[in-house]
Amino acid sequence: MSGPTKLPPRPKAASLFMAVPIVFLGTLGLAVAILFGVTRFGDQTASGDQVSITFGASCIDDARTQLIARAGQIGMPATMDGETMTATLPDMPDAANLIPELLARQGRLSVIDPGGEPVFDNGHIDAVAIDLNEAGMPVTMLKLNAEARAMLKTLDADLELQPEIDGEAFPKIRVSSLQDTPELSFPSGEGKTSDRMKRAADRAIILEHGPLPCRVHITNVTIAGATG
Repeated sequence: MSGPTKLPPRPKAASLFMAVPIVFLGTLGLAVAILFGVTRFGDQTASGDQVSITFGASCIDDARTQLIARAGQIGMPATMDGETMTATLPDMPDAANLIPELLARQGRLSVIDPGGEPVFDNGHIDAVAIDLNEAGMPVTMLKLNAEARAMLKTLDADLELQPEIDGEAFPKIRVSSLQDTPELSFPSGEGKTSDRMKRAADRAIILEHGPLPCRVHITNVTIAGATG
């Protein structure tokens, strides 16, 4: 009998990430340090350019708290005056484009039944975390709350549900699986480990602080210069 199939050597980023296999985003400093550490192997502090980001939205007064919370989660404490956020970007490539885009993402969870009706949404999230799958690759994980767990007991165990984030569909999951383990896992796709880490982190951040109450877009990004 042949032995178990050996997995290929884990990339350096994944090996470091294994030191903390589950990172709950409630622990902000730890999450940010690990996420930026494994993807960049450098400084995790907000020490890049000073930036002003102007948002356009009809709901900006309601969205402001979430936008500031998302910025803090990334590692860039921010202030907002009206529609404009002032912050120091993380010292990472293309931050002036990537960070504003992330902050403005809707972050809307939908778990839909075969008839197209939503069963769960952001209001059914108990906790958001980043975990590793069996291959050592990052996934975004959601734990469902007590209300969702009670609803699961009433559903047909053979029913398949379709999870979506901002309209992007992910692998379907059977109700029986959720009844056993009330967690949703969102794969980070293909590509380099660092790209997959970033994808998993981005989804976790927008779900932890989402959904935004309306569509938000970026109207202007002004770079003031590096903090040194």
